[in-house]
Amino acid sequence: MATAIVTIVCIAMIVVGGMTLAQGILTSADAAAISVDSISVREGDMMRTKLDTTRAAELSWGDYLRVTVKNSGQTKLASFDKWDVILNYVNGAGETYSKWLPNTGSLPGDNQWQKARIGLNGPIEFFEPGILNPSEEMVILARLNPRLGAATNGVISITAPNGVENSLSFTNPGYARFTPQSEDITIKSTRYYELVEAAPADGAVSTFRAQFAQDELGRKTLNNIDQPAREAKFIYPLIGINEIPTAMWTTFYRCYISGGGGFPVSDNDTCLNMDIVVRKADGSLRATIATGVASAWIAKGMEDVWMTLSATYAFPGYTVVDWNDYLEIDYYAQTDSGPDNAIGYIQLSIDNSSLPIADQTRIES
Repeated sequence: MATAIVTIVCIAMIVVGGMTLAQGILTSADAAAISVDSISVREGDMMRTKLDTTRAAELSWGDYLRVTVKNSGQTKLASFDKWDVILNYVNGAGETYSKWLPNTGSLPGDNQWQKARIGLNGPIEFFEPGILNPSEEMVILARLNPRLGAATNGVISITAPNGVENSLSFTNPGYARFTPQSEDITIKSTRYYELVEAAPADGAVSTFRAQFAQDELGRKTLNNIDQPAREAKFIYPLIGINEIPTAMWTTFYRCYISGGGGFPVSDNDTCLNMDIVVRKADGSLRATIATGVASAWIAKGMEDVWMTLSATYAFPGYTVVDWNDYLEIDYYAQTDSGPDNAIGYIQLSIDNSSLPIADQTRIES
């Protein structure tokens, strides 16, 4: 009898143990399947995510490092408090820093960053506010302490919550330098070209031209040779800037003049110059600051060769009304006598990375 009882107990223990082991195996298998599924979902999410840090510049007219990030993937992005923003840079004393910046919902204090705005083809966000949808751009404002040193380089690295990362190297010249480039900014279905701070030409060369008939006088906007309907109009976003200070601007024109018979006819009767306006986010005009300024006159005998001319303009200062506004620079050609035979041309080259910075079309102050 005792032997039977022991046998029954042993059999019961074997059955219970087997069931427990089987349950453990099944549970482990379920957990492993869930884990594999989670990894698969995460990997798929990462494969559909792509960030492009397109611009980064220490604002000469503001207190922030301004960074533009584009969602070039297929996944919506949010939870900006979980993003990692890391800066590697050198300060004015030559000291190297590597900083992780926390996110803030208001204007950033020292060593913080803020999602300042999200937009698609302009600064106004209409679709799912607060979410960086595919093709949209996010502008980041960061405040560094200590600030970047003059004539130094830095690297910003931005990582989304799913682990997708993108980095961009940038330069701080130590002075205000604005370069017209061939990339687009669209405002209310109107395409403008970019005016970029602290970055030289990047290689997508564009040539703009104005044509004058024999003895034709006047002032004409320059138009893209390859896209004749597009004028030489360049805009610079004013987000992060409260005031453009009073300063002497020097404008550099990479230009070429030619014409049958003679053009220019005499010294200082033909020039390149520019208009300066402020444009609202809806595309309407906010203010006209200057017309026909920074005139670079062309002497007779300078035709048929590419050259870099310069002229100055005493900028009067401007208080920014709305951070969603843009500073706009429009380039013109002007002649007071016109070609003396056949047709004359005045051309402006922008975004030519094969040239040293000293020969590129740009504005400095």
